[in-house]
Amino acid sequence: MNQKAVAVIGAGPAGLFAAKMLAENNVDVFLFNRDIHPGGLAEYGIYPEKYRLKAGLRKQFMSILAHEKIHYFGNIEVGEGKDLSLRQLQELNFSGILVTAGAQKIKRLGIEGETLPRVYHAWEIVSNYNSLPPYAQMEFPIGRKVVIIGVGNVMADLARYLITRGGVDEVLAVARRGPAEIKFHETEFAHIAQNLDHDDFESEMERVTPLMQKLGQDPNETWAFIEKACENCDDTSSKTNFRLRFLKSPIHFNGDEEKGLQSVEFVENTLVKDNHSTTSVATALKTIFEADTAILAVGSSVDGEIGLPVRRFEFAISPYPDFPQDGNSYEILDPDTGKNIPGIFVAGWSRLASYGLVGISGKDGTRGARALLDYLQIHGEEIESEKLIKAVRDIKHTVIDKDMISKLLQIEEQNAKHLGQPEFKFKSNVEMLSALGIV
Repeated sequence: MNQKAVAVIGAGPAGLFAAKMLAENNVDVFLFNRDIHPGGLAEYGIYPEKYRLKAGLRKQFMSILAHEKIHYFGNIEVGEGKDLSLRQLQELNFSGILVTAGAQKIKRLGIEGETLPRVYHAWEIVSNYNSLPPYAQMEFPIGRKVVIIGVGNVMADLARYLITRGGVDEVLAVARRGPAEIKFHETEFAHIAQNLDHDDFESEMERVTPLMQKLGQDPNETWAFIEKACENCDDTSSKTNFRLRFLKSPIHFNGDEEKGLQSVEFVENTLVKDNHSTTSVATALKTIFEADTAILAVGSSVDGEIGLPVRRFEFAISPYPDFPQDGNSYEILDPDTGKNIPGIFVAGWSRLASYGLVGISGKDGTRGARALLDYLQIHGEEIESEKLIKAVRDIKHTVIDKDMISKLLQIEEQNAKHLGQPEFKFKSNVEMLSALGIV
């Protein structure tokens, strides 16, 4: 039986909720995932000890995958020179394609010394402690003094990990802008608030208060935020000293290949009002902080190897969507023709790299699916799904389907019980495939 079938690339929250929306509208969904496990950010980006949250999300995702119109193809990487290219997907005559592959590439800032030993990207460390292959098998030596660049929720998770498990002496988190623009949530900060150096923070607030008041910002709101987090803070039983610095941007990582990172140089910023927002502007002043390790928590970049045009760290989202959703564009502009690429849509972090958490990505995936559904009302040929399934399976023999995922989850749960652990994850694809009896 012929009917409309779409390819969804990426099985994180955006891809899974998009698949759900499409399947419920009688569209056959071919869900391609680079990883063996579905879940993406929800599986490999949430702090390890949030076991109940992750278990709830896994249950929800498996419920979505159970839909008869959703066909899961794990362990298949889409991109130029990968298992399957975007052009090959188009040649298979899918009715439409939705890219929800997230922002899987490291965001390089182009700062001198960025490739020195012990200068890491947050994605590497988070993926390592969350057991995402291949990062789970890599070594990331951490020194005694750590500088984290960025002050969002990822910084809070990294600091929590370093404070409770890393055995470090100092963690310094540095923000490009001021206290009024901090991005971490109170609930996340509460996990590290006990380790905040209050005297140091008071001195830092005294330094930036005149500028805040000049801009009409209330320092008391920052204090109230910090104090509330401290009231609900965790007992970390750690002596790690945690500090915050504001209005600084990194300009140089100092060290050498033999000794690794030694210090990080920052330029001092000021803030200026720009309509209803503030913008950071570099000054001539500079500061150097000693550090054994630096971690860039500044977001990630989309993967240009997927085969879509990229502007800096994001795909080239069209400003002129043919199928807008809530005023937002989910389409890609072809820079060569100046027209939207027909039949290809993006959602989640593939649309807005590093924006929002699991729930926001899921909702964006649903809106992306609606845009694709609007397109399918007018365009897209019907195709025989069984032929598509066979064509995809002929590409790679180690394709993982949703029955295998159910079996793998059961095996990992059994291992966790046997080891007396709240959770167990295999750290390599080979281990997962071996557990499934494939290799």
